[in-house]
Amino acid sequence: MQQLTSTVAGACDAWLAPRLGMSFRPATEPITTPDAKLGGQPVWLEAPQWPLSRTDGALMMFIGQFPVPQSDGRIAYLFMTAEDPGLRETGDPEAGENAVIIQPGGRVPDVVRTADAATGPTLWTRGTTWDDEVPVELSVDLTSLDPATDGFLDAKAAEGDAERRGLYPDPYEELDDSADTTRSYVGGTPVFWQPHLPSVPPGLSWRFFLQLDGAEGTDDDPYALNFGGGTAYVFLSHDTLEGRITWDCV
Repeated sequence: MQQLTSTVAGACDAWLAPRLGMSFRPATEPITTPDAKLGGQPVWLEAPQWPLSRTDGALMMFIGQFPVPQSDGRIAYLFMTAEDPGLRETGDPEAGENAVIIQPGGRVPDVVRTADAATGPTLWTRGTTWDDEVPVELSVDLTSLDPATDGFLDAKAAEGDAERRGLYPDPYEELDDSADTTRSYVGGTPVFWQPHLPSVPPGLSWRFFLQLDGAEGTDDDPYALNFGGGTAYVFLSHDTLEGRITWDCV
């Protein structure tokens, strides 16, 4: 079980510990309980609040839902405007093209408009052709990472933190990033692809919640999510009533 840490200095500190890795299992039937999942349809705990694209007012795509630890049963629902050849600002947490909805009792971000639709567009993977979008629903299992993987991610996070403070590592001493290490996990510290860029949402004091790798939906990919070939990051306010999502890539 994850525990809240007692002292948190900044948005990229470890608010939840330990870091738990994500693994995905195709659901054999619709998941209708407030458990962690990707795809399918949201399991609303209050009246539906489906976010709308700021550009054209269309329903955003439902990415998934995650219980907020030690929050009296709150759920964080993740949404993003459907892929549009990179023309929408889906990586900007204040552009109105992505959203984190918290229920029950959460605050909807000022830049987000919602509809009372209970169902809508959902996560998908590719079918027999590139343009064939097949909806998916995946159970998310959260488990402890092996010490080597956890240590590597801690070292990468520390390397990124040093870079944000202007301390760039010797190129010959940089950690090897070629290994196929998961970047999908809950808790711990975030690992950014470009640590020197501003990846933390502006405004409120935020705490890092989780990160989720993008994928093309080909070969063994369980889903298709366009984060520019990178990873999405979810932050929560200190009272866990509001959230933001952003993404970073190489």
